[in-house]
Amino acid sequence: MAVIAGGGWWAMRQRASEQPTVAAVTPVTSQSQDLAPASTPEATLPPNIGPPTGCIHRPAFVSQLNLGDQIYIGTNLKGYTGLTLSAQQPDGRVAVYQHPTWDDAGNLAAYVLDQAGNIYVAPAPFVSLDENLPEEQNNIYKIDTHTGVMSLFIKLPWAQPPNTTNPYGVMGLTYDCDAHSLYASSVAGSTYDEELGRIFQIDPATATVVSQLDGVDAFGLAAYRGAAGKRLYFGSARNSGIRSVALDETGALSAEQRLEFYLLQAPGGQDERAKRIQFPKRDEMLVKGIEFNYTLRAASDFKEHDYTYRYDPANDAWEFVRMRLREGVQ
Repeated sequence: MAVIAGGGWWAMRQRASEQPTVAAVTPVTSQSQDLAPASTPEATLPPNIGPPTGCIHRPAFVSQLNLGDQIYIGTNLKGYTGLTLSAQQPDGRVAVYQHPTWDDAGNLAAYVLDQAGNIYVAPAPFVSLDENLPEEQNNIYKIDTHTGVMSLFIKLPWAQPPNTTNPYGVMGLTYDCDAHSLYASSVAGSTYDEELGRIFQIDPATATVVSQLDGVDAFGLAAYRGAAGKRLYFGSARNSGIRSVALDETGALSAEQRLEFYLLQAPGGQDERAKRIQFPKRDEMLVKGIEFNYTLRAASDFKEHDYTYRYDPANDAWEFVRMRLREGVQ
């Protein structure tokens, strides 16, 4: 299933039972230049190298919606609160579906699917606290693959309660098919002077925390099997750095962090935070950078840059390839 997190589709507010409306695609301005040398063909990479995401499956309930094959997940579709599914129809219309429970937690942001097609999603008060109570921002919700019902999955513990200068909690989610583990990053309780965030390894079967890394404010997360073993990559919520920690065979988080690179050091790079880290190819990392300073802001203020890096297995390191500017997208 093709998925996007916000942006791309804009439609008038409607429910699945209403007539779909024609979507206007938000214009995208891009500036791109390849700077890294040509890479070794992907087919020559050792088979163990790459993201452990091959088991990810689309939700079972989607087959009952008759939306089509290419369905987009959105968490900021204009006119909606919460999560939506949308799909462009053969006649050009865009059909939008939202289960009645998908707006129960207010505005949502990070999400990830597992091998059964369950969707895990976290709230985020990016624009307003009206529908996102601070004490609920460290919750993770689960959308059941069979019923489509969203319910509370786990309340993650924070080092300190939310404060007036930082209304955020869970910022990033990712899933590791090898260890069958859900990972979540949270900045709950952090202040200007204290970095009190945590990264959690969660067992989806029992909804319990298996391991955690304290004292780190992280944004986007993603696991990757490299030449020297598997690591969890994450973007700092305080600077443009991309860091990583080793994962053992059970998926447990190690304590020693490794700095990979700074987005700001890339040619034309900005002082942005890694909102999302993805691996479109086995040897390619895509980092979606965004301005972030722990405060609320209007959706129209958002700008994103896409940074692409290529994996060098000989040095177990990432080389910068290109940066693309994306405007009008949250």
